[in-house]
Amino acid sequence: MTKQKTPTRPPNLTLFCGVAVVVLIMGCQTRPTVVHETASRSFGGSAALLGPIVLDENVVIADARSAFDYSMARVPRSVSINWASFSEPEPAKRGWLQRDLFAAARRLARLGISPESKVVVLGLGADGQGEEGRIAWMLAYLGVENVRFGRFGSIKSRLTTEAIQLSSESDTLDSAAKDLRSAQPPERATVVKPIWKPEVVSSLIVSREEILGAIDNNAMEKPWSFQGAKPRLYRLIDTRSESEYLGKRGGLRSKLIPNISVLNVPWKEFFDPDFRPLSETASRLHAINVQPAHRVIVIDNDGIASAAVTMALRAFGYSDAGCFAGGYNDLMSR
Repeated sequence: MTKQKTPTRPPNLTLFCGVAVVVLIMGCQTRPTVVHETASRSFGGSAALLGPIVLDENVVIADARSAFDYSMARVPRSVSINWASFSEPEPAKRGWLQRDLFAAARRLARLGISPESKVVVLGLGADGQGEEGRIAWMLAYLGVENVRFGRFGSIKSRLTTEAIQLSSESDTLDSAAKDLRSAQPPERATVVKPIWKPEVVSSLIVSREEILGAIDNNAMEKPWSFQGAKPRLYRLIDTRSESEYLGKRGGLRSKLIPNISVLNVPWKEFFDPDFRPLSETASRLHAINVQPAHRVIVIDNDGIASAAVTMALRAFGYSDAGCFAGGYNDLMSR
């Protein structure tokens, strides 16, 4: 008589099933933190970039100057914002936005900024590095369309809050300082916005693969298609100073940058004294055959001034201008 074998379960099956259930539950409870774009969006805020700067109660005023400058003089109701705190931490990659765009949006929401907000970004203008334009570019990339930027000094004559120094001999204010403080209206607290999902405008940023592909395929001379897009001519604009572009300043690294058929237009030439996009520059670009139909890639060392120039180009009607945010620091580091 043959003895019937009792079927047995593989010894590790129960453990495996238990682990699988735990992983499945944890996976359902964990939200993804990195935004992956599924559809290309256009930027509809070009007209706003050229519009007047209005500082009313419906506008979020973002101050891109240093924390020290902000503490010394600021526009009431403004919030301090630092472009570097929204960027990758590695020195060679600091021009790139942080990978976790949801985290960036959450921080912006705490500053009162949402995709529906009207935002004015203030900075040092030509005395800075283009930080206000960099913040405006970041906001536009994340889906905030109604954004303008300009120089803090040009609106300083409007209501500002100046720093009031305490007496060196006591912790009390003198009568003049007290009068100044009491004359200033109380500031409204920042209205925190609900958490929102970034809807990125992919064309505002240029990947390493695209810029290298444009160079390798001589896209400055013949139309080229990137990732299935319509073939088009490319133009590369280097926004560093003329002396650095020619290798006279910037040290050995500047001289080692290869000739990649770029046009040199220093970034300050794109803006007027109030750091608003200077429309006359558009005529100069047309004269050197940089047309609105071209895919224009803007590059500098670290993606700050080049981001500001990208926004100026959008204001001029260059609807496909993009910033290679890594800059030469990233391009030369690999």
